[in-house]
Amino acid sequence: MPLEGLRVVDCTQMLSGPFASQILGDLGAEIIKIERPGVGDITRNIDPRIDGDVTAYFASLNGGKKSVELDCSSPEGAAALERLVESADILLENHKPQTMKRWGLGYNELSAVNPDLLYCSITGFLDGPYEDLPAFDMVVQALSGSMSITGEANGPPVRPGIPIGDICAGMYAVIGLTSALSVSDSCGGQHIRVPMFGGLVSWLTERAGRTFATGSPYPRNGSEHPSLAPYRLVETADGWLAVAVGSERSWERFCAAIEQPELVDDPRFRTNSDRLANRSILGEVIEDALESESAETWFDRFQEYGVPGAPVKDTVEVFEDPHLRQASYTLDKTIGETEMTFVTVPIGFSGLSTGMDRTVPNLGQHTDSVLGEVLSETELQSVTQ
Repeated sequence: MPLEGLRVVDCTQMLSGPFASQILGDLGAEIIKIERPGVGDITRNIDPRIDGDVTAYFASLNGGKKSVELDCSSPEGAAALERLVESADILLENHKPQTMKRWGLGYNELSAVNPDLLYCSITGFLDGPYEDLPAFDMVVQALSGSMSITGEANGPPVRPGIPIGDICAGMYAVIGLTSALSVSDSCGGQHIRVPMFGGLVSWLTERAGRTFATGSPYPRNGSEHPSLAPYRLVETADGWLAVAVGSERSWERFCAAIEQPELVDDPRFRTNSDRLANRSILGEVIEDALESESAETWFDRFQEYGVPGAPVKDTVEVFEDPHLRQASYTLDKTIGETEMTFVTVPIGFSGLSTGMDRTVPNLGQHTDSVLGEVLSETELQSVTQ
């Protein structure tokens, strides 16, 4: 496995940090999850609960990790974490700025005991006016511009259904850590800082480019594309279908698939520019054409004709999808009485393996075994009482 042999001390909770450490674990690293005694990760208390102190939220992000209860705010707990870090390659944290430093566990303090330590801090913002602003995903989405372009054209801004601020930061943390690992022999330890805000602004990509080119905010378009048509959702006999025509060749194939080849030469729709100028009329034509058959029927025809399009599946249907069911990166487990499918790192290597045992730890399940490696029996008792 790519990161086999690496030890990660994971001082994170909620989503951004646990998502990052879950990726590192899928790539082979040992993940030691530090949790508050008697409380644990906040997500252990976010329903629905599926088994003891394991909730669906917690299980989705913390499988295969070793749970260690440790009060890092106490002198004894901080000393124990310092000892643990001596044998670690990576420390990952997403506390409020200065929290770890206040406990004596900042980068300067821990790099003194382990000069090769890669210390990664996920925060809402870097230095500046917002550095102390509470950084929940929704706050960062609002400030970053991403929420402003999500929603229907005539409706309010909408928070995307996936917490993209948290997930974006978690992925950038992994990129930062694996980049630092590649030069660790020559550069040694690093303090890697990853801001949710900066990550989401970077994801604007061509949306930002269009803004600079036009001088206007990127518009909300619902499922429609501002520069391509037809590129939208269409209602079928039993559900929604995504249609994504991005070229003239795709347009020709689309017209053939819906058995209306005459649309290709219709002067209102001959080019993409024509179709954009007549978007409303085109929408009515397509809706009339697709409303009589099911989304799956059209999906089959689109595949036959090579048309980009697919039915909109919900979060039950996607895990029943035949393509996902045969994917090498899925893992089925039963937790309590709940059957869950985990999607491990969906990256294929020609000579390496990925994925990990997603057994979800109970709170403090590995405290004695992990801390017993670095503390004397007396020291262990002082932090576990």
